[in-house]
Amino acid sequence: MAKLFRTFAIVFAALFALSLIVGCAGDDDDDDTAADAAFSSATPADGETIAANASITVTFDNDPGEVTASAGTVSGSGKSRKIDGPFTEGALALTLTWTNGDGSHTLNYTVAAADNTPPEVTGGTVEDGEEDVDPAEINEGGIEITFSEEVDGNIALQTEAGDNVGWLGNVSGMAATLELVAGKEIGNETTYVIKGTVSDAAGNALDVEITFTTAAKE
Repeated sequence: MAKLFRTFAIVFAALFALSLIVGCAGDDDDDDTAADAAFSSATPADGETIAANASITVTFDNDPGEVTASAGTVSGSGKSRKIDGPFTEGALALTLTWTNGDGSHTLNYTVAAADNTPPEVTGGTVEDGEEDVDPAEINEGGIEITFSEEVDGNIALQTEAGDNVGWLGNVSGMAATLELVAGKEIGNETTYVIKGTVSDAAGNALDVEITFTTAAKE
């Protein structure tokens, strides 16, 4: 009888271990299943006028998998995709389809002539060549540069020798900003250069280089 009980216990333990292995494998399969993706936004936004050589960036709430578009060329990965023209002038109904969730979404634009004009600097905290700039005001409020149209790209604050000062640069919409990082304050009687490259939606690039010199201590 004791031998029978031992045999039963061994068999039961083996079956229990097998059920755990199968259960874990099933959990792994569930974890590997990606959530269905849904369209979130587009830049430029639906309904706007775009240039024939513009690019459109679309984002999803999850990775959409393979994305196709009824016009243009799709590139990118993750939750964001870029659709590059050229697009035909006139009304454009741009239909997107994606494999993760078998989704579909249509964006409507008016396509104008190709844009071959780069953006321009329209203003900012400091002007190129400006002298006697109060470093305390710059350290407290940061630096902003405005442009003639929406741009993306990069911006940095450098010394005259070309060394990065270490401020946080951001380019978004029609402006670029530089924000102080603690311990990286700019000083008096020093020349600094704001340098970077920005591009508009059509890919027209502008090299930014703005030099200013801070004032002497009072």
